[in-house]
Amino acid sequence: MKLLDYIFAARPMLLLPVWSIFLVALHYHHELAEKTFSWLDLLILACLTILTAAAYYINQVYDIESDKLNSKLGFLQRRLVSAGTLMAMYIIFSVLALSAAVFISTALFIIFLQLLLLSFIYSAPPLRLKDRPISGLFANAYSFGFLIPMTVMPFFTQHNAGLLGWDNPLYFFLSVLGVHILTTIPDKTGDRATGKKTIGVILPLWAALSAALISFAGAALVAHYSSFLPLMIIAIISAALTLTALLTSNLQIILAAAKIPILLLTLLAGYFYPIYFLFVVALLFLTRAYYKKRFNMVYPGLT
Repeated sequence: MKLLDYIFAARPMLLLPVWSIFLVALHYHHELAEKTFSWLDLLILACLTILTAAAYYINQVYDIESDKLNSKLGFLQRRLVSAGTLMAMYIIFSVLALSAAVFISTALFIIFLQLLLLSFIYSAPPLRLKDRPISGLFANAYSFGFLIPMTVMPFFTQHNAGLLGWDNPLYFFLSVLGVHILTTIPDKTGDRATGKKTIGVILPLWAALSAALISFAGAALVAHYSSFLPLMIIAIISAALTLTALLTSNLQIILAAAKIPILLLTLLAGYFYPIYFLFVVALLFLTRAYYKKRFNMVYPGLT
């Protein structure tokens, strides 16, 4: 059971955005490059997984107090895992991912190095970007929204850069920007109590929701310009939910607006790669079984 504790402490359900963004961006890149999924793509995805898991480990170590106030899952609070072991795994996973990237390409190593640096200064003092409203917001959007789509083409030059699909990183940057703003709203009570200054804390509710709405609208325009119809539909649905939340100030709608874009993107990635869909379904059942056994709670839920 202890091994499972450390596996689920990596927050596998929170890895879904990473996997789904990578796979959707990869699909559109493969359409341009006339390629198919390869073992190299799987290796890069595996490295992204352990690098992101490392970021979630260190985040929990430095967020133990605010997570307690925000009623987060509580692996450290319940002593299911230890902070020392999480830090050790953070270092090991980071070294493994960077080492693999070195052997793949210089470009991928530079991207991974940025992801590693941002994951550290995002959670650890003295910078703790996650507690800073603007830098924290853009660090999140840049890491998940821009850098991850860039990893789908580890070998690029001035001659083949067009095959990357530069509009993909822009679309995901704006989408992640909107989702991240929404996620700071439910946590604002605990964040304010621990001195954090997130977007949800410093902005009035209407202003935070308006910023998220503008981000989703921008993502929809990028997708429309690039003829990414499925991505445009996801952005429009996200914008519609955010607008509803703006008009009603309903917390459940805000939570749904933050989670449904991820769900829709995961379904799209599963449509492009059916094996991924089966993997996500299996992960969902395993996660629910684990949290029912360990915490006596239903997780994940839509709201």
